[in-house]
Amino acid sequence: MFLDRERFKPAAEMRLSRDRSSIRVAITDPKLCELGEAVYAWITTGGKPVRIGTCGASAGKRLLSYPGYINRSLAGRGGATPKWEALKWLNVLTEHGMLTAVVHRPEPTPTAAGLIRPYLDVERQLIRQHRPLLNRSHR
Repeated sequence: MFLDRERFKPAAEMRLSRDRSSIRVAITDPKLCELGEAVYAWITTGGKPVRIGTCGASAGKRLLSYPGYINRSLAGRGGATPKWEALKWLNVLTEHGMLTAVVHRPEPTPTAAGLIRPYLDVERQLIRQHRPLLNRSHR
């Protein structure tokens, strides 16, 4: 596992549809998916992160948004996910069968401005460290 299992807990699963033409996401831990100001990663069954991101509000809402963006692009209807990236998602799921979303909400840290939850800093560090295949930028 590339990410700390003590901190990052499984929250959702991504799989291909039966006809293998689109993706779907199922929430596996509804309580964890209620968290905001959190870092998430889509990982392979071997634990390798393929996408790392953050959510300001609900982790579940963010994780459940993936199929809409990717499937819209695969169907040729444009959207936030470029076609080349949507095809990479399809290839990764074909190769691995399933991806698991793991979520971590960092503890607040005291700063001069008061307590701040450093989820954006954690994301930035993890992207630099792992260089996930499906992150478009390497902040």
